[in-house]
Amino acid sequence: MIIYRYLSRQLFATTMAVSGVLVLILVCGRFIKYLAEAAEGALTGTIVFWVMIYRLPGFLELILPLGLFLGILLSYGRMYLENEMVVLEACGVSQTDLVKHTILPALFMALLVGFMSNYLSPLGTNKAMTMLEEQKKKSALELLSPGQFHASRDGSTVTYVEVIDGPKKEMQNLFIVNYNQNDVEKVELTRAQRGEYKVDALSGARYLVMKEGFRFEGTPGTAKFNRTAYQTYNLKLEPPQPLEMVGEYALMTNAELRAQNTPQATAELQWRMAIPLLVPIVAYLAVLMSKVNPRQGRYMKLLPSIILYLAYLSLLLAMKNKISKDKIPAEIGMWWVHVVFFCTAMLMHKWPEWRLRWRKLPAVPAH
Repeated sequence: MIIYRYLSRQLFATTMAVSGVLVLILVCGRFIKYLAEAAEGALTGTIVFWVMIYRLPGFLELILPLGLFLGILLSYGRMYLENEMVVLEACGVSQTDLVKHTILPALFMALLVGFMSNYLSPLGTNKAMTMLEEQKKKSALELLSPGQFHASRDGSTVTYVEVIDGPKKEMQNLFIVNYNQNDVEKVELTRAQRGEYKVDALSGARYLVMKEGFRFEGTPGTAKFNRTAYQTYNLKLEPPQPLEMVGEYALMTNAELRAQNTPQATAELQWRMAIPLLVPIVAYLAVLMSKVNPRQGRYMKLLPSIILYLAYLSLLLAMKNKISKDKIPAEIGMWWVHVVFFCTAMLMHKWPEWRLRWRKLPAVPAH
């Protein structure tokens, strides 16, 4: 138990450190992407944090297996380099014992990854995609942030609001510049002291109601401008479009995927089961590939190990694509990939013992 606790502590610390770095890199990259969209006015800044929280389980289900794989390589590689493994072997801890001590934490990790891939990740991705789709369906005027200029996606409209106040989101000092698409030399400028959104109870149409302002229309660089004062000006917004979430198999629950009974649904379901099954197999491989010669250094086998892991994951993704296109039977699916890599790990584990036995076999006398 003392040896098991020591190995588990070393493995846990290294795995958490590696996984933390990988999560930070991936989350920061995605966070910057969403912030850029918020700065362009495509998203409201308030939902960026929640979208990242909902997407986090989807990131973790792929990062945690890789973090465990690298954690075993680095922690056990350090122990081989500092001759701690030599001491453990002298105390009777064989490589088979080392595999057994490692598989138990790997099984706990597999259960956690399975819970994420089969439940948390589809649920979180569904919520995140719904929020993003709702933002895409909103008018650019509904995504305004106070104190910032916002341009529409086609660049025809620039909007500025100084203050958005109160639960009704009443706007103050509203400024809208609209370039006429039919006549690029003409521009329309609208100013208002106050503004707010209204929804017609009968038709459901949405309006931006601007109060106490002026409208200017003319050609920049000339004095030919028409000026109109108004007390109330209603600007009709584009009607919201229905959310297009149908057919996104990654957003469905396992029960919904089974009910679909299509190649795409089968591929998604097998993928969710393949990720947790990958965890103990890559842990087994990592234990075998972590053994290094102190003269070679702890990073000698790191690159070949990562290539082997990427080959494993790439084959699973390729099989998922084949199943979704109905090019291979679902009964074969991804299972043969797990069998191949598990047999590879068994061969690597038993090969030194088999080679030693073959060398000890007596030579067959020639007749």
